[in-house]
Amino acid sequence: MNPQEPRARRSRRARSLAAVAGSAVALLALAGCSGGTSGTGGEDVTLNFWTYTLKGSNPAAQEIIKKYESEHPNVKIKLSEVGGTPETASKLLAADRADEVPDVVQIEYRALPALVVAGVVRDITDDVKDVRKDVEDNVWDLNSLDGRVYGVPQDIGPMMLTYRADLFEQYGVKPPTTWDEYAQAAATIHAADPSVYIASFSASQLEFFAAHAAQAGSQWWSVDGDKWKVGIADDASLETADYWQDLVDRDLLTVEPLLTPEWNAKVNQGKILSWAAAAWAPSVIYSVAPDTAGKWASIPLPQWNAGDPSVPFLGGSTYLIPEKSKHAKEAAEFASWLGASPEGSKLLLTLDIYPGGNGGREATLTSDPPQLMPQQTDFYQTADAIIDNTTIAQTWGPNVNVAQTAFGDALNEAALNKTSFRDVYIATQDAVVADLEKSGYTVEK
Repeated sequence: MNPQEPRARRSRRARSLAAVAGSAVALLALAGCSGGTSGTGGEDVTLNFWTYTLKGSNPAAQEIIKKYESEHPNVKIKLSEVGGTPETASKLLAADRADEVPDVVQIEYRALPALVVAGVVRDITDDVKDVRKDVEDNVWDLNSLDGRVYGVPQDIGPMMLTYRADLFEQYGVKPPTTWDEYAQAAATIHAADPSVYIASFSASQLEFFAAHAAQAGSQWWSVDGDKWKVGIADDASLETADYWQDLVDRDLLTVEPLLTPEWNAKVNQGKILSWAAAAWAPSVIYSVAPDTAGKWASIPLPQWNAGDPSVPFLGGSTYLIPEKSKHAKEAAEFASWLGASPEGSKLLLTLDIYPGGNGGREATLTSDPPQLMPQQTDFYQTADAIIDNTTIAQTWGPNVNVAQTAFGDALNEAALNKTSFRDVYIATQDAVVADLEKSGYTVEK
């Protein structure tokens, strides 16, 4: 495979994508243009880096930091471990109010619009101009609003289905290429052994359900001028709700959250056989079920419409520079090196993540497969081809947290009680619209 050929195709297609992780153009005025302090003129600085990937206890992370510090003798990096995105976002907002912000913050793409609108994130468009060529346009879109860049990509999530290849074969099930085939596989597996399920139904995975709806033609948030539109309860989304309702009602999925002790045990025992997620899933599964290594494989996500492989990215995170950083220039240089430069993005591979920079992505093509599937030597080629076909620009709104609160518990209750999934989607839509209107946004009915 020639990795340069799909890159060119991606660039042409990416230029036609709408800005991803979106917010209204009118709202961007709230965030302002670039701010912060312009640097220290070569004086020694210490950058406080909030991260949940580069853990100070991880030797690979320490080596990355040492590498950067050796090349930039006047800069020291202080790693401060933080929790997941909701915790980090809340902590950053509080730090901004107290004028005690860090210099670099790792956070998921879906949280970027709310932080930009809140005015706590620096516009780094000019700071990253020298590394724009080192990241594909559709990945920059994840970090951008209205053509302005607010983050440097760390990792991306080309969507994949990771499954127990040995047990699929044992049950006579072919890897599904469409969601119809997935439903058929779920029925065959559970009929063969009622204690075994193709997957768990985890209602808290808002991003996955939004991505599945995007496959079907929906956009849960979109904006036209100064008007927001919410599509959580549009026809395409409700069709996907019906799909999952059917599988749950027929007891073809086990209703339980991911990565609990119970889920981990069932994965180890071969009672849960797949996870529809992204290219980062194998490393997560390996962390909880290392003894199953060699028994798994990953393929592109099943298609909603046969013949259309388009999917959005799922998950992944970005490096933001807070507006009030005292060392914004140096912070942007560090973030650009780590996430976008060929050197930095290749080093991110040592953390067992899928880097967003071209250098790291191209390095995957000659890397060993994930530890979970050492026998699947084409894993990274498969993932790279998925990125080539990732053409759905998925927009996130400024109140994703409201959707998460309204959606997860209600959908889990509906799954357990076999009540209407459609009602949950509709109620979530109503809650999101009401919150947008309460916050002063115009919402298209």
